Amino acid sequence: MGSVLPYKRIAFGLIAVLATCFMAPELHAQNGGFAGASTRLGYSARGMAMGNAMSAVTSEGAFPYYNPAQSALLLESKQTDLTVGALKYDRVFQSTGMQFQLPPSAGLALNIIRTGMNDIDARTSSGYPLDRFDASEHQLSGNFGLRLSEKFYGGIGLKFSIANYHPQLDNSTSFGIDIGFLYQTDANINLSLALKDLFANYSWNAQNLYNLSQARDVVNQFPTRITTGIAYQARDVTFSADAELQVYNSEIQRSEVIVLNGNPVYTTTTEEIQTSTFQFRLGGSWQAHERFTLRGGWQLPDAGQVESWALGSGFSIHLPFDVFSPSVDYAFVMEPYRISNMHVFSLRLNL
Repeated sequence: MGSVLPYKRIAFGLIAVLATCFMAPELHAQNGGFAGASTRLGYSARGMAMGNAMSAVTSEGAFPYYNPAQSALLLESKQTDLTVGALKYDRVFQSTGMQFQLPPSAGLALNIIRTGMNDIDARTSSGYPLDRFDASEHQLSGNFGLRLSEKFYGGIGLKFSIANYHPQLDNSTSFGIDIGFLYQTDANINLSLALKDLFANYSWNAQNLYNLSQARDVVNQFPTRITTGIAYQARDVTFSADAELQVYNSEIQRSEVIVLNGNPVYTTTTEEIQTSTFQFRLGGSWQAHERFTLRGGWQLPDAGQVESWALGSGFSIHLPFDVFSPSVDYAFVMEPYRISNMHVFSLRLNL
C-alpha cells in the first residue's frame, strides 16, 4: 500500500488542477491573436516536447521562462540552453538562456527569445505588389529567485520586448513583470503558482504608415496569465500538469450616425472589454537510459474549443563528455488546430 500512495496523491493533484480549469466556465472566450503571441510558443525543446507543462518541473533543469521561482534552483553549474526551431510559413523561432547561482540562497537567469516571419509579401489595397519585408519580435527577460526555505522558492522576472512589424511603422516596446512561487513536498510532488506578463503592452501609431494627418495611439495589451502547476518526479519519470487562465483586455469601436439639429453627425465610441480563456497542459518524461530520455506532452490552448488541442513529443541524447556535460534535445510539435508542425532543436551545456 505504501507504494500506491504517491500515485493517489498524483491523481488528487491532477483532479484539483482540472477543477481549477472548469470552475468558472462562464469566463471562457474564443482565443484570438493577442500581443506577444509568438513569445508564448515555448522556450526549448525539452519544454515544448512536454506540452509546455513546466511551471512545477525541476527534473529537467531550471526553466524560469515558465516560472521565475525556478531561477533559485540550486544547480552545480551554469545551465545554458541554445534553441532553434524549424517552422513552416517562413516563421522564425530561436531562444537562448543561462542560469547563475548567487550564493548563499539566490539565483539569476537571463533569457532571450527571437521570433518573426520572413519574406512577407506587401501589396496595395488593390492587390498590386510593393515589396517584401520581415517582421520580428525580441524578448529579453531577467529572472531573480530566492530560496525562502529548503522547500519554498520565490522569484520575480522583468521582461523587455520589442516588436518590428513593418519598415514604415515605428518599433513598439513593452515592459512586463512575472511573479512565481514553487513548493517542493516530501512526496516527490512540486506545486507552483505564477503570474506572468503583468502590465505588458504594445503601443502603436500608424500615422506615417497610412500618411494620415492625425492618428491616435492604439494600445495592445498582453494577456495577463495566471498559471498553477503540479509535477510528480520520481527517479526516472516525471509527470506534470499546468492550468492557466489568460485574461485579455481589448478595445471595441462602434460607429453610428445620429441626427443633431437636423444634420447627420458621424460618431465613434470606444469601449474596453475583458475576456478570458483557460488553457490546460500535460507532460511527461522517462529517462530510459543514462544517455537517453523520452518526452511527450498534450495541451489544450483554449478550453472552450476542444478541437484546438496540440501534441508534442521528443527526446534527449546525453553525450558521454565530462566537459560541459552536453545534451542534444529534439521536439516534434503538432501545433494547435493541427495547422502545421514544427521541429525544435536544443543544445544543453553545463558550464
